[in-house]
Amino acid sequence: MIVGYRCVVSMFGMNDPTQTLMQLESYIKDGRLEMSEVMATQFTDMFLQNKKRSQQDQIMLIRGLQILCDVLVMRNKVALSPTSAKTLLRERKKIIKANDMIGHYFQDLHRCAKCFALAGKRRKAKSFFVKAFKRSGGCLASTLDGVLMIENDNKMSDLFLRSLINSGPVIRTGQAFILQPENLPSVEVTKILHALELSGLQNNELAQEQKSRINSQINAIQSGEMAANAKLQSALDSLKPKHDYYEYG
Repeated sequence: MIVGYRCVVSMFGMNDPTQTLMQLESYIKDGRLEMSEVMATQFTDMFLQNKKRSQQDQIMLIRGLQILCDVLVMRNKVALSPTSAKTLLRERKKIIKANDMIGHYFQDLHRCAKCFALAGKRRKAKSFFVKAFKRSGGCLASTLDGVLMIENDNKMSDLFLRSLINSGPVIRTGQAFILQPENLPSVEVTKILHALELSGLQNNELAQEQKSRINSQINAIQSGEMAANAKLQSALDSLKPKHDYYEYG
């Protein structure tokens, strides 16, 4: 247990950092964002005060900073979000390798881009959106936020369309439709269609082609002409034997 963590324990009734992080994530899901911000700030401050952190402590700190950045963006904390983003980047550089708790480095580049965009720092935000795109190999979730948060920017529009083209077919999961790029976060189709209606993309031929593709695939899934998960169906079909060997008996 790090020095000063007892303060967080007494405030929030947690007996270890992992439980505190779980509680934080639960608060966010429940919409208790103000409490989440206070708790995440206290949590990360305690870890930052410990200059001799173990690798596990560092992972806990990074996860806490990720949550803090997310909450600050959700709460539109313009003044605080860039500072937290800078701290996250500094600490994440100490553990670049992905793991189950802190995810991939490109996801933190994406987080920082959102923080800077919220604060109106377009050039810096754009730089991080571009870095996230390159580092991830075309993360659609990142380029979607880029085109939404930095409107009427040709570079952001180009990256968004490039990632959209490579995002694969529409998939139905439950009652929702998503795009699921290979080994990258999924994105809800409704958000994609909203972005394609932005003024900077309305007269873009490629954007309108993608809009038509998505709508056609949704209609095909709803009518039963297309599998709800075309990629999964294709994989299953590839496992089926191509010949009925009994017919040669």
